[in-house]
Parts: sequence; structure tokens; C-alpha cells
Amino acid sequence: MRKVGTVLSLFAILAWAASVTGAKEHGYQRGMIVSMSSVPCGSQVKRHKKTQELLCQEYVLRSDTMEYHIRQGEPKRADLLPVGQETEFRVDKDRIRVRVPGSGKEHEYQVVSEAARADTNASGPAAQQ
Repeated sequence: MRKVGTVLSLFAILAWAASVTGAKEHGYQRGMIVSMSSVPCGSQVKRHKKTQELLCQEYVLRSDTMEYHIRQGEPKRADLLPVGQETEFRVDKDRIRVRVPGSGKEHEYQVVSEAARADTNASGPAAQQ
């Protein structure tokens, strides 16, 4: 009886692990980072009241049907995304989670704007205007 309980427990753990892995992979879209620019995103007051303007990285992420302008959430985080490389992303309300295949890291960005692509007859995210 003990062996049956152990086997069932092991099966339940494996089924749970498979569902978690499948949920993690589910919902990602493919796109390409086509450009990056530095934009002002606030200021920081230093000692003696010196104000320093903070710059954030803003990216243009292009998918098959949409174009997103995304910006890093915190100016102190300096995780740079590779321009011109295909990425995977998922949209979650006003946030977008981007990962570069092979890196294993997922970065969260704020969606500044989004628009439908005018050239929807393009052949995939690698198509350039």
C-alpha cells in the first residue's frame, strides 16, 4: 500500500511540474527590438540640492501586428536588450515582460504606447520598413 501512495505522490508532483512549465511557456509572442533610445524619465536630487536628470532606455518592440514603445521601470536598472534580435514577450496590462531566447532572463518594462502596424502584410517580425 505504501508503494502505491508513493507512486501516486510522485505522479502528482510530475504532473504539477509539467503544468507549471507549460504555463510558463504559454502566452509568449515573438517580436523584434528594432531601436533603443535614451529618454528623460525624472530627476534625482543629490547633496547640496544639485539636480541630475535621469535617463531611461526606451525600446521599440515590433511584433507581426503591433508596435510597442516600452521603457524600463526603474532608471537604476541597466539591463539592456539587444537591438535587432528576436525576442519573446507577453503583455500584462500596462507592463510587458520580455525575454531573449537563450538568456533565461525575463525583464519587465512599462508600455508607453502601442499601435497597430500599418504594414501588416509584412512577413514576420524581421521585416523592416
